[in-house]
Amino acid sequence: MIDVKFDVGQLINAKDKARLFQLPENRKRQLNKRLGAFLVKQTRRRIREQKDVRGGGIKKRKDGKRRALAKMGKGLVVYPSAKGAIVTWGNGLMGSIAYQHHHGLSERWTGAKLKRLFGEPDYEKPATREQARSLLALGFKVKQNGTRKRPTQKWIMEKLSVGDAGFLIRKFQGSQPKKSWLVSLPKRQVLGATPADVLNMVDMIKQFIQK
Repeated sequence: MIDVKFDVGQLINAKDKARLFQLPENRKRQLNKRLGAFLVKQTRRRIREQKDVRGGGIKKRKDGKRRALAKMGKGLVVYPSAKGAIVTWGNGLMGSIAYQHHHGLSERWTGAKLKRLFGEPDYEKPATREQARSLLALGFKVKQNGTRKRPTQKWIMEKLSVGDAGFLIRKFQGSQPKKSWLVSLPKRQVLGATPADVLNMVDMIKQFIQK
């Protein structure tokens, strides 16, 4: 669990504090739901912009092809109450992964864990461009007109499936699929509130209690 706490009480005057205290339970819950939804929106924006809560950039993925934490924004949920709101991930596994990223910890992955999070790969799909590049780099050749020639990436993607290409890559490398592997993660802290976020929430509170 990522525990991020902040108190906006010091930023509102005594009159507004009294109004806030006097709100009925259902209205307090409604307010906290709105504040939580705002934090979800801001967190998703930071992921899109690849920024952390301090305004700096978050470390890119090693492959550089996709945004870091790209899937994390979709799983965020808000659990409001009269006392506050918890912003977390509805999927426990995704929440655990987010925790690892937030604190920059090492994480052990397995094939079963990948399947639970991302589903079963479709091994019948055409080989990917990355697989084609890997095969060619490993010296993959095909027999054409009685001789062995280096195919094009396009040929590999059209003639081989994801499963076939994966098997051939492992065969060339002389390796077996790993049962588990350790991944060290850099800190990527996107959940939380910036000073500007806190000020926005203060304005939201003031507008809410003055209705």
